[in-house]
Amino acid sequence: MLIAGIRHKDRVRGTGWLDCPNCHEHAAQDVIDDMTFVEALGYRFTPIRRRRVLVCRRCSFRRPMTAEEMRSLETGGTPIHRAVMAPIGIIGLALLGGLVGLVYMISQSQSSALANQNEIHYTSQNAQVFPATFDGPSAWNFDPEADQDPPYLKMSDSGGRMLFVIERVTDGTSLQDIMANHFDDQVGLNTTGFPEKPPPSENTKIGGQDAIWVRAKYNQGAENDEQDIYVLMHNGVGYVITYVALGDDAIKIMRDVTEHVNTTLKFTQAETPPPAPSPSPGESPSASASPSAKP
Repeated sequence: MLIAGIRHKDRVRGTGWLDCPNCHEHAAQDVIDDMTFVEALGYRFTPIRRRRVLVCRRCSFRRPMTAEEMRSLETGGTPIHRAVMAPIGIIGLALLGGLVGLVYMISQSQSSALANQNEIHYTSQNAQVFPATFDGPSAWNFDPEADQDPPYLKMSDSGGRMLFVIERVTDGTSLQDIMANHFDDQVGLNTTGFPEKPPPSENTKIGGQDAIWVRAKYNQGAENDEQDIYVLMHNGVGYVITYVALGDDAIKIMRDVTEHVNTTLKFTQAETPPPAPSPSPGESPSASASPSAKP
């Protein structure tokens, strides 16, 4: 019998159909809240951690649910309310004060564990879906998608708290146009405070190219979240790099990752076919300089 400690519990919210990245089948995926509770003498107190995951019914592969899947997946499940399991009796009242301190220590321990990821090791990565290389976190998941429109490369940590996506886009004639189009695509984002239009941009350099970037702060639940979005062109082909961090600790780590990836990004060859030279921030190339729809 567990006297006092931490207990994990899955709560199924519903089921939807998605492509499983493990078995590569379009199969039913259970939408599950992975809950972590403080428990003592059989009493379960308020959750201290909740994580949304998907479990494939075909191969039982378990993975964090992405923000895109949360926006697009529809399930028949009903909302899971945040229950507070209050103790009763003299023993329970005595435990309550001590457990408040226990919850605090556990939360600080989890924060420290994430902070320890500051010692991220990097390795050279070939982008595969476009002609570039960069140093990416060696322990992160590497997911190139050449058949998507636009094609993109995604790298994410195992907990789903940090990720970045590099998209090869052709839907604008200037850096500002591409940035505005990117924000238009985010209209359905299931967040609080995510701006409908891009904030004022700043100029920078990435991969030897002129670039602009903005920072969007918002909330996805009760925590602070952040996206740093960069736009650049290489031989007239546009690129959008989006760095996402969920929570204050992840934000601190992700800013270091952002700087490292941006500094090491290098284009290895010209685009095919090679359009006109890249514009500087705020300038628009001529209509003939627009890239083709496919790389």
